[in-house]
Amino acid sequence: MTTPALSSTVFLPGTNSLESAAPVTRAYLTNTSFVGVHFDEAARGRITFLPKGGKLRVVGPSSCLPEGFEVTFEKRIYHVFKIDLMTRSTLVFETVKAKRRAMAACA
Repeated sequence: MTTPALSSTVFLPGTNSLESAAPVTRAYLTNTSFVGVHFDEAARGRITFLPKGGKLRVVGPSSCLPEGFEVTFEKRIYHVFKIDLMTRSTLVFETVKAKRRAMAACA
């Protein structure tokens, strides 16, 4: 037997339907500096302190840290522990449209 798939949509007050239909990425603003690991082409890891006030965009689960995430910061991928990301930063949501505007402004 098959079970029908259910879908739900969440509408936020104060947004129009076009904005709420735009894809959303998870981003975090760091509240304090914490450690991230960047791997170069030779797969050598380099420990780096990610600065306070930096914006980290979540790429997905870390392929190197068992309880971590891959994030981007200043066009580089870093691996960070989940506990550091969750306790030392604030979650913000950003639509893809807003992200494109920000990248265009930097260019």
